[in-house]
Amino acid sequence: MKCTLVIPAWKPEDIFPTKTAHSQINYWQPLGPLSVAASLLRAGHDVTFLNGAFLSHGEIVDSIARDRPAFVGIYSTAFGWKQAVQTAWDIRLHDPDVFIAVGGPYPMAVQEKCLADSVWIDAVVTGEGEITVVEMVDCLARGRDLAGVAGVVFRNNDNIVRNAPRPLITDLDSLPFPARGLLGPRDTYVPPPGTYRRKPVTVLMTSRGCNRRCIYCFQMDKERKTGIRYRSIENVVEEIEHCLRLGYREIKFLDETLAADYGRAMELAQEIRRRKLDFTWFASACVNQVDEPLLRAMKEAGCWA
Repeated sequence: MKCTLVIPAWKPEDIFPTKTAHSQINYWQPLGPLSVAASLLRAGHDVTFLNGAFLSHGEIVDSIARDRPAFVGIYSTAFGWKQAVQTAWDIRLHDPDVFIAVGGPYPMAVQEKCLADSVWIDAVVTGEGEITVVEMVDCLARGRDLAGVAGVVFRNNDNIVRNAPRPLITDLDSLPFPARGLLGPRDTYVPPPGTYRRKPVTVLMTSRGCNRRCIYCFQMDKERKTGIRYRSIENVVEEIEHCLRLGYREIKFLDETLAADYGRAMELAQEIRRRKLDFTWFASACVNQVDEPLLRAMKEAGCWA
């Protein structure tokens, strides 16, 4: 099935004060949509990715009108929800039959409210999307409804149907690497000055989840029942090598805290150095999770911040 994944158009001024917006903005590669795209590609579907950080609203709508995908997935944060609704509406004007689903932090948080906000939206992905979206698209390709697809709230005529939640993915090694090939020119994704050493820069996650309870943080596992779900070091290093083959020279690890498992963090740093992988990198860790030996090992492996 032909699929298009969309981040609606936005400007730095939508997030930051006008006078400082362009010095604050991070053009990080969106791992969530790219990971869903990779799962769809592996399942045999045709996928296009449109990023509204670099495309206008009109360009996005015109591209979808030309390509006429059967499935459109729209990613949304809270600040971007109004634009996501507008994007769904304008897509629907061009193609009344296209199936439109939404996912991302805001739809995960409010779920069926998204369907109440917009009659143009057909379904909401309520958790991690890699398995859910593939099952959803497979059902649509076979002409079936979405009953029984875990992790989905969907519209069935005038009714809103809430399926059972999907458990969080525990075997992260089973997922394909994010589809960075859909991004276009690598150099468009540049962090603010002073926050990187080498270009181009990519992002990578070696784990998902967190075992801490910061009151301001959004986590799907609100009760921290699953804790942190780790990828194997071998799988992580394979993705690092994949990124280097693509031409990336710096990586930001987006784990909530890379050093939650001290021994694993040390093993990662040592394996990067053992393989002589030439890249700079930076990561987040809590101060009480690191010590001088770990910080020294990380520095020797290319970590600079």
